Amino acid sequence: MKRPISLTIAVVLQWVAAVVGIISGFDLVAAALEMSQEGVAQQIEGALVSQGVVDITGGFVVDGVFVAGVGLLAVAFLRVMVALYLARGHRWARTVVTVLVALSLVTGSAYLFQGYVLRFALTVVVDVVVLWLMFNASSSAYIQSRTAEERQIRS
Repeated sequence: MKRPISLTIAVVLQWVAAVVGIISGFDLVAAALEMSQEGVAQQIEGALVSQGVVDITGGFVVDGVFVAGVGLLAVAFLRVMVALYLARGHRWARTVVTVLVALSLVTGSAYLFQGYVLRFALTVVVDVVVLWLMFNASSSAYIQSRTAEERQIRS
């Protein structure tokens, strides 16, 4: 059975999400490195102390930005790997993408708290489209047939 166009589009959207994640991840890593070199950590710490926050150091904030960047890069790598397997019709890959979409919806809700309603709406629309593309009848039939082929090969 030939892979349906709907599943191919879902795979392409995973690649796009991976590229966005890579760009964002490298941006955060670069920002953290720049912050550590320019003494921004001390400025952040001074601002925190002036606001009465003494439990968090500026270095901790810079480290957090760095870790967030590395985390985005890791998720982007995961999206690339999963997209490859999703294209081949692996059921587990569809499950992983579903989990990533759910996490995207949860983390995307942070846009609402920052006042980015349009960005949140776009995130929701794209995520819902990806879910529909992966779970529509043609994609489900393809994944089911590929799963049956794999079982037949194993036995």
